[in-house]
Amino acid sequence: MGFIETIKKHPLIIILCVLCAISTITIASAVPYMTNIAHPERMWIMQLAYYGIGALIAYIIYKIGMDSLYNNIRLLYWIFMILLIGLAVDHLCYTKLIHHHVVPFASYVNGSTCWYNLKVFSLQPSEFMKIIMVMYLAQMTKEYNEKVLVRTTESELHYIGQVLKIALPPAILVLLENDTGVIMIMAVACFFILVSSGLHRKWFIGIGVIVVVAILLFSYLFVYHNGIFTTLVSGHRLDRFYGWLDPEGTASNQGMQLWFAELSYGTASWFGHGFRASVMTFPEGHTDFIFAVICSDFGYLGALVTIAAIVIFDIVLLRIGYRSDNDRDKHYTMGIFGCLIFQQAWNIGMVLGLAPITGITLPLISYGGSSLLSYLFAMGVFFDIDHMNNITSLSTKEYK
Repeated sequence: MGFIETIKKHPLIIILCVLCAISTITIASAVPYMTNIAHPERMWIMQLAYYGIGALIAYIIYKIGMDSLYNNIRLLYWIFMILLIGLAVDHLCYTKLIHHHVVPFASYVNGSTCWYNLKVFSLQPSEFMKIIMVMYLAQMTKEYNEKVLVRTTESELHYIGQVLKIALPPAILVLLENDTGVIMIMAVACFFILVSSGLHRKWFIGIGVIVVVAILLFSYLFVYHNGIFTTLVSGHRLDRFYGWLDPEGTASNQGMQLWFAELSYGTASWFGHGFRASVMTFPEGHTDFIFAVICSDFGYLGALVTIAAIVIFDIVLLRIGYRSDNDRDKHYTMGIFGCLIFQQAWNIGMVLGLAPITGITLPLISYGGSSLLSYLFAMGVFFDIDHMNNITSLSTKEYK
């Protein structure tokens, strides 16, 4: 089998290998930025190991079949709900009540309690929950469309209620952990699944109006009632917001990360400053701001290659979902695509100063065990969908 034939037959594997290469090379180049890590030169090896573990998880899911996951989706949902409840309770106790951890392994970092520190691995349940939630909603949406033959306002309102019943509990728990980024990702995933469900456009007009009103309200409070605004948005999130609005003016504090990143990649030109050439050191160069390292060290050309790989990856996933005859697969594809496209756009946008800094990572490129493993878990389902598509296509050809 030639190289071109291999790409045509296994495009998802090929593009995942490309993203793995971009990720590990950039993390290796980000060593000078990791000033608070004991052995930063090992981080790219850890990322490669996570990719290996994730590949094994994806292979296991592919072998057991996605139907096994869907048959136990409620069990998976409640397992991660319990984990989220533990973190939400611990955050409340640690920050508001007794100022001590009450849940074993719960970890408080940068104003949030989102992780279980298991020594060798930090588990962030919310990362896996967003994938489980998408699967649950995809299954429920398929069942709804099969059951309701004639759509009415009442039936669609009932469906939206079912969506909220699944999505709101984990979102509230994540909010109690003080993790805004994952909540936004979950909200976008729900929106994309609602779009794929075939809801009447009046609901989306209503959602659009609510979003616009919320943005205008927060803008009004920020300008004219700053006291109320700082009550609603406080602590670490408020610091990041001010740092985004005026990175140069707050470069000694809140805006240091963004301002130093802009100085680094702003002088990188087409080919960058070079491997491990740290012009200005800024935090989280291997996680949230990995795209800034790509731009700084490998230039605008490196940035364009990365964006091209991301776009191709998204197209491959959409193509797999589009080819499926199962509506559940289409809803699942839309939900995961919503997660990905939002994270990709927001992460790159915040590195460029176009969006507030929220801790949203660049999927499959930023360093991080839970984020990477959760998306490779999702890729296992796509491998199975693609396999079923190929079987269906082969059967159709033989029938003809």
